[in-house]
Amino acid sequence: MIFARLLPLLVLLLTPISPARAAAGELNYTLYVLGFPIADAAIGVDMGPAAYLMTMRYHTTGIAKIVSSDHLEYKVRGAFDGDRPVPLDYSSIGRLRGQDRLMGLTYRDNTPIVTQISPPNDTEREDVPTALRVRTVDPLSTIVTMLRKVTTTGRCDGSARSYDGRRVESFEMRTVGNEDIPASGRSSFSGRALRCDFTSRILAGFRLGDSRADDTVERHGTIWLAQVVNGGARLPVRAAVETRWFGDATIYLTGTTP
Repeated sequence: MIFARLLPLLVLLLTPISPARAAAGELNYTLYVLGFPIADAAIGVDMGPAAYLMTMRYHTTGIAKIVSSDHLEYKVRGAFDGDRPVPLDYSSIGRLRGQDRLMGLTYRDNTPIVTQISPPNDTEREDVPTALRVRTVDPLSTIVTMLRKVTTTGRCDGSARSYDGRRVESFEMRTVGNEDIPASGRSSFSGRALRCDFTSRILAGFRLGDSRADDTVERHGTIWLAQVVNGGARLPVRAAVETRWFGDATIYLTGTTP
């Protein structure tokens, strides 16, 4: 199910970053496809000058829940080496397409090590060679890198590679400029926002069988960032990723919780 990949991708691109310490709180989002809401997500973040802790959870809703009652929770704990996020441990747990899933990673010498995994990777994907895992970070820390740059430079140009325990994926982002986001009943935000376009591509760890072809497709999308609170950092307010059959999947900011 393509949405199982697109929703984490969209939500992971919606992680707020601040160079100063940010109080723990939550940002809430809803994902729409073909005009229908299919999932809700919440992100919590606690950022300091030397360390970070981030969580993300989502679950399918509406017609998507009838097809597949999915729910996942991601968590990463890390430190900063200058401006570079260095993850210490990463985990994901939940249920996807009727199957319980678990992943745990720890890091040694800039290399992720799988500590927990279910189901076994060899039932789903090609193995990722150790050489391709070196100096990768988890998906959440990848986005920390990107959005930290937005906060410190006002631009989002850059690239990074992530490893989630099953695949290595590359991300490329570029600054487009400021745009006006019109008011919408789907979102709590309207106004001026910075537009950043991105591409993502799987480099290794392709799915086995007929699904491999879908994994080779480069994904394109857009994220918009704006000040949700006067004087605050730019936070993600909307994002969209093209799908193979259904046009753009779009996620909207619906509110914030202190």
